[in-house]
Amino acid sequence: MIFSAETARKIAFWFGVIYVVIGVLGFIPGITVASDQPGHGLLLGIFAVNTLHNLVHLIAGAGLIAAGLAAPGTASTLLTILAVIFALLVPASFIAPIIEAVPLNVPDTLLHAVSALLVAYLAWSVARRPMGATV
Repeated sequence: MIFSAETARKIAFWFGVIYVVIGVLGFIPGITVASDQPGHGLLLGIFAVNTLHNLVHLIAGAGLIAAGLAAPGTASTLLTILAVIFALLVPASFIAPIIEAVPLNVPDTLLHAVSALLVAYLAWSVARRPMGATV
């Protein structure tokens, strides 16, 4: 499936809204349950989070929303940067137990891998020129 640049930007916008909602939900007791590590919790009992992780979700969501509202060139750049960040989080999730600043678990790793693939595809969709288009 090939998205038009406009459709890709709309998807980026709504994906950003989802990330912002996830970031906000991470701060709400009851939706985020305590884990065995002090200062860490599990969003929906699944995704490892803490305050820093929630802030990162809010920032990523804001970046995706900005990409969704930006001109195609800017949107492509923002989406590419975000795709690289999400892609770097996948191997970082294996190092995270050492770092401990941002808790990551297997569901987080899978979410970041899917996010990296989707955002990279959106970046490509926004950047590509339709056949027959001139510069």
